[in-house]
Amino acid sequence: MRGFLITLAVLVVLLVGVDFGARWVAQDRVATELQQQLKLDAEPDVAIHGFPFLTQAASGEYGSVTLTAEHIPYRQLRDITLTADLGDVTLPAQSLIDGTVRSIPARTVTASAAVDPADLARILHVSDVTVEPVTQQTLDERRASSAAARKALSGVDPAQAVALTSTTTVLGQSVRASVIATFRLAGGQIVLSGRDIAVDSGDSGAASSAVSGALRSRLSGFSARVDPGSLPFSITATDLTARDGKLVVSGTARDVDLLGGSL
Repeated sequence: MRGFLITLAVLVVLLVGVDFGARWVAQDRVATELQQQLKLDAEPDVAIHGFPFLTQAASGEYGSVTLTAEHIPYRQLRDITLTADLGDVTLPAQSLIDGTVRSIPARTVTASAAVDPADLARILHVSDVTVEPVTQQTLDERRASSAAARKALSGVDPAQAVALTSTTTVLGQSVRASVIATFRLAGGQIVLSGRDIAVDSGDSGAASSAVSGALRSRLSGFSARVDPGSLPFSITATDLTARDGKLVVSGTARDVDLLGGSL
């Protein structure tokens, strides 16, 4: 009995190894084809989800696939991360075996473009910037801090606002500036509008009232238009969020051929 169990365990390990090996080959072939067809500087990362892989390959139907292309330059930006989550992808096994991938149709696609904080800092002409979502508590605390903040943040929806924190020098003193900015999509571009600025509550240095007052003159510098480029496969951008320290533009589409569109 013990010998049978050992043999069974070895067979399972071998089968799992074969499955993962076949998955790796398939992912590599799809990545190579996408790089060539979409004219990318480097191969995108392709992740075919679900286990076992071989049963999906046999049917030519894949429930979930993720494509990621990093460090994509576009216009004023140098480091966009493009991601596409694909649902119900069709790819015949023979095309993977002989390397003749001519089309990769997907029933659903959710694509996104993430703007790196370093790009945003350069556009805003600041040395650094961090990006965080805004909560209702954040807005309430900032509004309670002064009459000017209460007026500036009147009517701001936390779901359409972002907290930007950056180091700046005001009247010879280095401080961390905390900015509440609203954001929206306009013509596929991110429109940032600085609404309120103050010395960050976590700044260890005590800012004088003169410094705090002078800092307000920097608010307009945190308003800008950012062009994150086109979403993968000609998908129209419909949503904008602050996620994982980045501004992320996204959109969805149905019945897309991955090799028929462009990044």
